[in-house]
Amino acid sequence: MGTLAGHLLPGSFFILFGTWWGFITSIRFIQSKKNSNKNVYRASVTMPCICLPFRKSPMESYLKAVLAFIALLAEAYTGYKVRYRPRSELETQNLVNHSQHVHHHDHKRSTDLVRVTSFELGNAQHITMYSAFILGAIVEVMVHYGVNLPKKIEYAMGIMAFSIEAFLFAFHLHGKEPLDVFVHLLLVYSIIGCIIFCCLEVNSPGQVLFTYGRILFTILQGTWFYQVGFMLYPPTDDPTFQWDLSNHRNMMIVTACFCWHVMIIITGLLAQLWFVKKIFFDWNKNQNMVKRLKAIDGIQEIGRTSHEYYKDGSIGENSILIGKNESSDEDITIDLNRNNRIQLK
Repeated sequence: MGTLAGHLLPGSFFILFGTWWGFITSIRFIQSKKNSNKNVYRASVTMPCICLPFRKSPMESYLKAVLAFIALLAEAYTGYKVRYRPRSELETQNLVNHSQHVHHHDHKRSTDLVRVTSFELGNAQHITMYSAFILGAIVEVMVHYGVNLPKKIEYAMGIMAFSIEAFLFAFHLHGKEPLDVFVHLLLVYSIIGCIIFCCLEVNSPGQVLFTYGRILFTILQGTWFYQVGFMLYPPTDDPTFQWDLSNHRNMMIVTACFCWHVMIIITGLLAQLWFVKKIFFDWNKNQNMVKRLKAIDGIQEIGRTSHEYYKDGSIGENSILIGKNESSDEDITIDLNRNNRIQLK
């Protein structure tokens, strides 16, 4: 992670999942407001996939595991280092006798140089962090398929993964410049905020603000990874993009940047909520576009009988409703707050 790409990769993951959580949470919240007597908002660790072919699969958990594993392999590959150091220096440090790490290399090099292999300790910490999220994703898949595990263990594993991340970054600061330490400390604060809201969400799954708190601090981790990456590893030598890491006055600027990250993310989540309400609910009352939304979370029937709503997994203008005496002109709302898929009115 000691590169710009190493910070952009995990940052993109957090932004991606946080934005997805916000989209599904906004749908659930609007449904609970429109049908307060029938639909009660309920939070969940993972959000369901609205793609019909994968609606019964824990796609989010699979994606977490795959992306984290790719990042883990990248850290393992970039963490392995090969260096050539003078023999006299190694003898001084009593490293020559470690034959498993030190090898002679006589091809096109002086006999006074010794080949030394090592693994970056920072990369080892990052591998540990990704492993924690992979373990959490595996448990989520097990819960999805009904493995007999303790109740709400998926929340416990998520809290565990974020706690390990916070612990690792809190002790990732030794020997660094003051500004480098400060930006990583702010990252730890954002992770702790995510842990706090996860704990609140476990105890009050019906409070949407706790879910949005988790989403806020998850996206904040992602955007702050971007901020730290561009500060410590600017992509250009232009002095405009260079930060003096030893200048304490820059801490005041960084603190303001952190606050702006929070306010911009909150504004984005409110805009997302407005967009979902206007595009997927209000506008669809007249345009009847709700039919084209891919339904998830089971089937619910209100006041009438239907044998089959879907056939062969096909989706289209008139393929949503397939059954006895059903018309494709019915109004349909997607129900994400129950174990039922769609609701007919």
